[in-house]
Amino acid sequence: MGREKSGEMAFEEFISGMRTLYEKKLTPEPHWQKAKELLEQLVNNKNFKEMTDSWPTGDGKQYVIYEDPDYGFVVDGLVRGHYHAAVAHDHAHTWTAYGIVSGWERMTRYVRTDDGSDSERADLQLVSSEICEAGTVDIIPPWDIHTESNEDNRAVALSVRSETLGHFDQNIFLEDGRVSTIRGLTRVGFALDGTLTQADT
Repeated sequence: MGREKSGEMAFEEFISGMRTLYEKKLTPEPHWQKAKELLEQLVNNKNFKEMTDSWPTGDGKQYVIYEDPDYGFVVDGLVRGHYHAAVAHDHAHTWTAYGIVSGWERMTRYVRTDDGSDSERADLQLVSSEICEAGTVDIIPPWDIHTESNEDNRAVALSVRSETLGHFDQNIFLEDGRVSTIRGLTRVGFALDGTLTQADT
């Protein structure tokens, strides 16, 4: 058996694979299933995982690793500290492939049971709550309501998004039934070696 690809090479091959995938102009469902397969290869690369071991915890931040100049997809890194718990939210109209690089996170999904006529309140029903171990990839379709959490565990994840967040509203669903909006986490330029650059404005 040959040596496993370096983390940098694995990432470059992932980006190349994503660009080739976009060239095929598939409809969203098969496109993102193929993206899931590509991301699974990256997050299961041992050398890539070791690169992320030194990434700083960034609760409240998304590390912007790559933005494609032609197709608009973006790769964000998320480093969760211990006992992280996100509020239930959606990603509006965008698609996301969410891959766990190290640690684990609980992915909990909900569905609205009200008719959606009240923009400020919602009734949610639990659909599933599953542990996502390192190496797993989840697809989050548009308007999917979900949350991620962990316990005494550092978790690193990659979010491959159909477009950059932060320039449109996303819904958040509070425990008391209120609905509000956010523009996402603080976005910070980030290199694979863990170097931070200036935050987006």
